[in-house]
Amino acid sequence: MKSKLSCLILFSIVSTLPFTVSAAEPGETSLTLGMLNITDESLDVLAGTGVTIDDSDTVTNITGGFYVSPNLSLEAGIITGAEVSASVSDGDSGTLYGKTYSVSGTISITAKTDPSYLFGVKYSSPESGPLSVYGKGGMLFWNVNYIASASGTVTYDGTAYSGSSSLTFHSADGHDPYFGWGMSYAIGKDNSINFDYMLSEVNDTDISGYGFSWVRNF
Repeated sequence: MKSKLSCLILFSIVSTLPFTVSAAEPGETSLTLGMLNITDESLDVLAGTGVTIDDSDTVTNITGGFYVSPNLSLEAGIITGAEVSASVSDGDSGTLYGKTYSVSGTISITAKTDPSYLFGVKYSSPESGPLSVYGKGGMLFWNVNYIASASGTVTYDGTAYSGSSSLTFHSADGHDPYFGWGMSYAIGKDNSINFDYMLSEVNDTDISGYGFSWVRNF
């Protein structure tokens, strides 16, 4: 809710600022600095009685662009690591990543994603005013670790873990396509504010995010 309100306030402010439309030239570059509020559904499989899930986090993205035409650019960037978690109470049992588990005590499961890298393209609509729309897509390269912190006894895949301990029980890395679209508002000749949405996958789980960013053309 706070992120949505921040975006609304920011848009209200920039909509009153003067602008000068200037299309990018081939060979020019851009730098994007922004924030994304993401939703990671990787632990939603645990949803049920006695389970508390926090499946959202805020990350920072830094992206560089190279214009091959006034409306088309190549992009490369980094998204800082994210963290979501679930707390499972006494008596819960089920299946997680194809292996059975049961809990006698309490367990906290955290999915930690390392910084991810993206490479793709972005197409923006021709500028006829301060407002334009765009779409983007490419590949996202990721690495994720799943960590369990237990108090009591947790049985996972037939092995019992007792006492108070922390265990990385699953790790994965790979790459998946990402897609995004959004709206850009020009401020001056070389600056703009973007409001966008992004969708991808990490370890066969949907990842989505919305946010805003500042873009500077050089």
